[in-house]
Amino acid sequence: MQLLSEFAAEIKQVGKKASDNTSIKDYKHMRRVEFSGRICFLLAIALCFYHQAILAAILMAYSLMVKWLLMHHIGHGGYNKIDGIPKRYHSKVYALGWRRYLDWFDWIKADAWNYEHNYLHHYFTGEEKDPDLVEENLSWLAQMNLPRAAKLMILLFFAFTWKFTYYCAQTLNVRKGSNKIDFANFFDIRQSAQRTMWLELFIPYILFHFVFITFILEAIAPGVGAAYLSARIAAELLHNFHTFFIIVPNHCGDDIYRYDNVARKDRGGDAFYLRQVKGSANFYTGSEWTDLSQMYLNYQIEHHLFPALPMRQYRLIQPEIKAICEKYEVPYVQESVWQRSWKMIDIATGKTKMLTD
Repeated sequence: MQLLSEFAAEIKQVGKKASDNTSIKDYKHMRRVEFSGRICFLLAIALCFYHQAILAAILMAYSLMVKWLLMHHIGHGGYNKIDGIPKRYHSKVYALGWRRYLDWFDWIKADAWNYEHNYLHHYFTGEEKDPDLVEENLSWLAQMNLPRAAKLMILLFFAFTWKFTYYCAQTLNVRKGSNKIDFANFFDIRQSAQRTMWLELFIPYILFHFVFITFILEAIAPGVGAAYLSARIAAELLHNFHTFFIIVPNHCGDDIYRYDNVARKDRGGDAFYLRQVKGSANFYTGSEWTDLSQMYLNYQIEHHLFPALPMRQYRLIQPEIKAICEKYEVPYVQESVWQRSWKMIDIATGKTKMLTD
């Protein structure tokens, strides 16, 4: 207990220092990331005029990733403490209400995702109440009496489509009083959650991103709309595949812990910090491109310890957090995204199990 208290105290001290050091530099860094996404989308549109659909799709997929990256870190309140910045980058404003159409016009509803992710996932990490507990969510696949190759094909289907075949419904399902969306009632708009999913999210998203922009570009120059549409569909699939393999493996593997019956009194105590480290995995870290290409989720341990920090701060504190874990012999898991993805696949297909504590 004494060692746990000392471990938590050192961890919290690093977090406090990072919070105190948060400054306009972090805001400017975030805006540069935002600018890169906008430029890539405009370049992708320009490439459609030259019928370069493949390169356009890659750039669009990058811009989609940047949108989600911004939603993640702004939604957590990473920039709330910085004085003098526009209010639209505050967690209580960004992508909420009508601003959804400006900030994060996505399949997923921002306020639903904020509750599912920022509260349930972070507060109950690795527990059955964690809506992102991969071993629990994919237990149906692991238990299927199918060859491993067939299970891999099913997993691959969801990797390419998961934001609209799974994640949107998941964020709506966890809302209080919401009926549950599953494959049997996915299209049943007589129910409230399905109406929200289709009428507020899916149909507007499809009409704007795949129909409206296509018609506008086709009206400007024949053939450009068709080039855009093919690139946009490819970008959607690529974006889903990319984000699936940098998000899903974060808390999954035979070297990662899951938890049962965590006492209420321990949720905000010293044991919380220990659970976040043992229940999370980092990818390789260090350079701006490495971090950006992985949505700064390669700092998953640091993010789960201090979810309300700006993304740039995670790179600065990561060596300190790792050193503290080594000092107290707390397992600090860090491997390449490829290694972590394979360990996630083993869990999803039933080959291995997570550790229990």
